Amino acid sequence: MNMLYTLLVCVLFTGLIHADDSRYVNEMKKNLVLIDSAQNVGDYLAVANSFERIALAEKDKWLPYYYISMVYTLASFTDTLKDKKDGYLDKADVFVNIADSLQPDESEIYTLKGMIAQARMVIDPMNRWQKYGTAYTQNFKKATELDTLNPRPDYLIGVGLFHTPEQFGGGPAAAKPVLERSLAKYDAFVPANELMPNWGRQMVESLLAQIKEREEAVE
Repeated sequence: MNMLYTLLVCVLFTGLIHADDSRYVNEMKKNLVLIDSAQNVGDYLAVANSFERIALAEKDKWLPYYYISMVYTLASFTDTLKDKKDGYLDKADVFVNIADSLQPDESEIYTLKGMIAQARMVIDPMNRWQKYGTAYTQNFKKATELDTLNPRPDYLIGVGLFHTPEQFGGGPAAAKPVLERSLAKYDAFVPANELMPNWGRQMVESLLAQIKEREEAVE
C-alpha cells in the first residue's frame, strides 16, 4: 500500500513538472515571436517585461535572462535618443550577468556580451573605441573558443566591419570574408532546442547581397 501511494505521488509530481515545462516553453516561444515582430523601442521594452515575468517564475533557467538582456540591447540600438541608450545597456549588463551565473562558459552569453560592448561603442565611437572595441573583441573571441560552430560572433564582427570606414580597417571588402564564414556556419548550425538562440542569418544574407550589388556596380 505504501509503495502504491509513493508511486502515485511520483506520477502526479512528474505530471506537474511536465505541465510546468510545457507552460514555460509555450510562453518563451510566444515572446521569441514578439522579438521578431518588434518595430520600435516600445515593442522591445514590452517584450523585455514579458521575459522578466518568465524569469521571476523560472529563476534557475538562464535563457529568459539572456533574452531580456538581448532585447534591452536591441532597444539601445533602436532608440534615437542618445541619452537613453546607456540606460538600456546598463539593464542588459545586469541580466546577461545573471544568465552567466546560471550557465557559465556559454558561447551565446559571451556573444551577447560582445554585442552589448558594440552597442556601448557605437553611442560615441570616437571616445569609446579603445575601451569597448577591446571588450567586444575579447568577448567574441571567447564565444568562438567555446563553440567554433556558433555563427553569431562572426556575424556581429562582420556587421561591425561593414559599418566601419575603410580608413579604419573596415568597409564591405573587409566584412565580406567574415560574413561568408558566418553564413557557412549558419548552414551547418542546428540549435540544441527550439528556445536556443537562432538569430542573425537574415542580416548576414542581406549584407552579403549589398556587398555583391556594390561589387557588380563597380565592374
